[in-house]
Amino acid sequence: MRRLIHAARLLALLGSFAFACAHAALPTRLNAATSGDLPPVSFVNAQNELDGYDVQVARFVSHYTGIPMQLNRLDFKGILPGLQTGRFDIVFSNVNITPERSAIFDYSIPYSRSAVVVVARNGVTDIKGYKDLKGKRVGAIAGANDGEMPAREIEKKYGEFGSFKGYGGYAEMFTDLAVGRIDAVVAPDTSAANLLHQRPGIGAIVGEPYQVRFVGAPMPKGSTELKARVDAAVREMKKEGLLDKWGKQYFGIDHYGAQLKEDVK
Repeated sequence: MRRLIHAARLLALLGSFAFACAHAALPTRLNAATSGDLPPVSFVNAQNELDGYDVQVARFVSHYTGIPMQLNRLDFKGILPGLQTGRFDIVFSNVNITPERSAIFDYSIPYSRSAVVVVARNGVTDIKGYKDLKGKRVGAIAGANDGEMPAREIEKKYGEFGSFKGYGGYAEMFTDLAVGRIDAVVAPDTSAANLLHQRPGIGAIVGEPYQVRFVGAPMPKGSTELKARVDAAVREMKKEGLLDKWGKQYFGIDHYGAQLKEDVK
């Protein structure tokens, strides 16, 4: 009996080792994911091609590492579950680095950042910031750490919303804001500023940011070699000024790369 138990434990250890090695091995082709509906970080342009800040980062990572990449589109709410189940090797879709997610995934060093702000609809004058959303109709990206999750925190701290709607992408959410279906939006400042620039007059960013978090590329736990390669690519983008270039191009923010730090948990 003891021999059988010992053998079973040995097999379990070998299985765990094999699983870890499989995840640590560098893929010969990167199966990556992005939303395609979160402008300006990820969207489909007039030529029906994926575009955006995160898409540029993804393409550079593929070029720098020499690993071909398939960049797949799907709703944000399905991206991290897909990564966790092994459907993808890596994600480039404005995913905030948090302690909870870091316990599940390996992250690259930050290549972007996300300041969560409130956008009040034009004509709604009693929303001056995130403390004024009690009783209001609020929208945010469903399941997003710079959308629904901080919105729920705000609701818990400062009073229940009149209603809440989670969205799959920014286009529908800002359309609902424009036509008056919701009173305010909780969103990252980079995306909010871009949408408001494209559709002036529908609303404005009000008050100070609720929080500022950093964005990295999540990978399955144990992706040691891939993480090292992606980190090197991010450092090269900083060195070449590409993060500054794309920060200005897509967000209208100067010296964007200098706002990013490496030691984020």
